[in-house]
Amino acid sequence: MDKLDTLVTDQMVERLFNPDRLGVILSSLASRRAEKAKSLNGRLLALQQEVTDADEKLKRLYGLVENGLTDLDEVLKDRLKTLKTDRDRAKAALERAKEHLAPQIRIDPALIEQFGRTMSENFRTGSVPFRKAYLQTLINTIEVDDRLVRIKGSKELLEKAVLATQVGCSQMSTNWRT
Repeated sequence: MDKLDTLVTDQMVERLFNPDRLGVILSSLASRRAEKAKSLNGRLLALQQEVTDADEKLKRLYGLVENGLTDLDEVLKDRLKTLKTDRDRAKAALERAKEHLAPQIRIDPALIEQFGRTMSENFRTGSVPFRKAYLQTLINTIEVDDRLVRIKGSKELLEKAVLATQVGCSQMSTNWRT
């Protein structure tokens, strides 16, 4: 078990906490978010257009009734009800889509360098409880077979850990401080 612990720790230090590797990982996360934002922006524009179209149709129908060009019969009432429902559905979908908008996060390369250096040092010389806490936080699974050890984790959690060092506190801490 000590051999596996050493192997995982060494790989974390050499590969994950290497500032160049951290930069690549976090850049890929930013790229993925940018593509998602681009797709979401297209969806937002389409939903906004639906809301605008429904409002315009409603205004035209109301104008016909106000100007006395048509009477408010059952067919027109059904059409008004359908248009209002479509507009309300599009507005609700637009609000839900806006909730998924996230600001772009840019992490300074110096912060990545500092995080990588600090984590490497702490993993080499830190206590076992420290390493265990960070491993449990940053790593989802460790798969071991005869020739290969795969370490898998969340890029989002890694990003949060890097950003936590920016404010001088750790969101990853296992103990609360006064």
